[in-house]
Amino acid sequence: MVTSKTVVFVCEHGALKSRLAAAMFSAAAPAGWQATSAGLHPQATVSVHAAALLAGTNAAKLLDLDSPKPLIEIGQPDRLITIDCVIDGATAWRLAHGEPDATMRDELRDRVADLAREIADDHR
Repeated sequence: MVTSKTVVFVCEHGALKSRLAAAMFSAAAPAGWQATSAGLHPQATVSVHAAALLAGTNAAKLLDLDSPKPLIEIGQPDRLITIDCVIDGATAWRLAHGEPDATMRDELRDRVADLAREIADDHR
């Protein structure tokens, strides 16, 4: 029986940055890993920018469009990454560019790719 490990990406509202990162990670995840997202203070809906920023990428079909969830509903992750927010014990990512555009998307893509490689290297 193969048990999947989970990375949880968290941002303030769980509606954009964490969503993008989770979809991108799921598209590039090492075997046995998956991702989900949460918000510190979840808003009611996913950001209107999310689908547009992933359009044409492998991650687009993996974008979770369900209402953002609070972290407490996610369970215990194997890795916890915060994006532009802070949770004790989590790895914190501070984006150089926070506007919802291609520059932000590309920064997230690069960080997610680095994380996927790091996890793959750690589990060889």
